Amino acid sequence: LKKQVSSACKAAMAAMSVTATAGSLALKGSKGAHPTLRMEKFLRSTDGSYQQTGATTQGDHFVRKMATYGQVRPSVSFTSVSRVQVPVKEEAAIDMSSLPAPWYDPRGDPREGTFAIPPPPDKLDDSYIQLYKNQSLMLPSERYQEHLQMKALEKKYREDKANASMYKKRLDALEHNHPHGILGVDGPMHPGTKLYAETRGRLMTTAEQRARNAEKRFLDMAEHRLADPATTGNYSDPGSTSRSRDLCIQRKSVNIKAHPVRFQNTHDRLFPGFTPTWDPHRAAALRSHDIRDKRHNHITGTDNSIEFKVAIWDED
Repeated sequence: LKKQVSSACKAAMAAMSVTATAGSLALKGSKGAHPTLRMEKFLRSTDGSYQQTGATTQGDHFVRKMATYGQVRPSVSFTSVSRVQVPVKEEAAIDMSSLPAPWYDPRGDPREGTFAIPPPPDKLDDSYIQLYKNQSLMLPSERYQEHLQMKALEKKYREDKANASMYKKRLDALEHNHPHGILGVDGPMHPGTKLYAETRGRLMTTAEQRARNAEKRFLDMAEHRLADPATTGNYSDPGSTSRSRDLCIQRKSVNIKAHPVRFQNTHDRLFPGFTPTWDPHRAAALRSHDIRDKRHNHITGTDNSIEFKVAIWDED
């Protein structure tokens, strides 16, 4: 026992000496540095949790590699196992869906609609209670007939009440035992189903919501992928784009028919071939803007309309 204790002490002292040697070398090699850097170098030399798990890559070129310290992520399986080697589960598929299997659809099957759960009555008939309260004088035969009627009404009332309470339980049991439908009989994908009407309503609501999301996603993707014609135009053809359409700024109307003056050169602009005349329509528009389209004088209240006419002068 003494030998074992002494050997364990020697091993511990040897390990401490190695750690102390590495730590002392780290501290001696970082003299004059900041205390934080000296502490980091000491921990990297002595503590295993601060040391890299992989071997240091040496070379002249930069190697893109994530340093992993101790037992932290990313794990070894994440860095060493490629994504191709991960097996795909057998039940996984690209076109997986939460809809029922298509073979549950009973269209054309002779068993279609052969199973049905009778619906409960709309209202329970408790008229037999009023017969119990009848205290009028009656013959024995009349009292006996009333007794038979009360007995029949009470029996029917109890049956209807049991059916009403069991209807929801039967639907729940059917949905739990046959959630995707009854093969060849009925299913949620059948248009006229009554057993799975609630399930079909949920599936249709989900389908409509997915359709709306898909349409919205299509419009969003189309907007993000849309390229301006100025960046995708053919600049080798001078007639492919109109004037100033390639500039990413607000454009004015540059139609040559509507604004021919914008396309005139200097000579045509200085020496026009026609003499402009007074335009009554333009004068009426300018006056309307000046008086803010008011038809009366705001002081006297009289009408201030003016007729714009062009005087025709006789050359004689």
